Amino acid sequence: MENKNTDLVVKNLKKHYGKNKVLNGINFELKEGERVVVLGPSGSGKSTFLRCINRLEDPSSGQIILDGVEVTDKNIRKIRRNIGMVFQHFNLINNLTVMENLTLAPVRLKVMNKSDAEKRAHELLKHIGLPNKANSYPASLSGGQKQRIAIIRAMMLSPEVLLFDEPTSALDPESIGDVLSLIRELADRGMTIMIVTHEMSFAREIATRIVFVDKGKIIEEGTPTEFFNRPKTPRVQEFLQKVL
Repeated sequence: MENKNTDLVVKNLKKHYGKNKVLNGINFELKEGERVVVLGPSGSGKSTFLRCINRLEDPSSGQIILDGVEVTDKNIRKIRRNIGMVFQHFNLINNLTVMENLTLAPVRLKVMNKSDAEKRAHELLKHIGLPNKANSYPASLSGGQKQRIAIIRAMMLSPEVLLFDEPTSALDPESIGDVLSLIRELADRGMTIMIVTHEMSFAREIATRIVFVDKGKIIEEGTPTEFFNRPKTPRVQEFLQKVL
């Protein structure tokens, strides 16, 4: 894994939809090699937080800074090369083959030529045990296969940070293990990761830090041991009593 000294800083991030205040002033920092799991109840703003970092949602106010450079509309294409995103519902393009899905961004962004992109895609497909799916269309794949392909699609650009928005919530129980295993492997290789998940045992295992979001704010954060065994706030204590 390349040493890129990742440093992602979020300052006073707010997101409003009319009178609906989804994010209410989030301050956050992510260091290279960290694996931050974002927990919280449904509707707390977790997914919006991730989508603002990747500028899939435009913040109402605040700053997002990657490696000292503020993420703006002018540089978003370049920034997105360094911030990969894996979605809950895969977001593969249905009328493109798996190979075309994997090579579209690197070729279009001129990060690789078509030949090099296809070579890397074949290597990644082989690595996840799906070398025979290069010419398949997404409709012919299982949910677990789609999500593993979505993950390696994000890895095609060798991003500095990889964001996961509830990557297992749309999967059947049998597929969840395969997807979590791939994420675990990326973590073991030193990938800088932020992941929104409801898989508590996985969060405890993979995270270097847990961040708890409620009503658009970070209420508490700490190591998995601190968070799960010694929660500081009544809100987190209440949450853990319901989910554990």
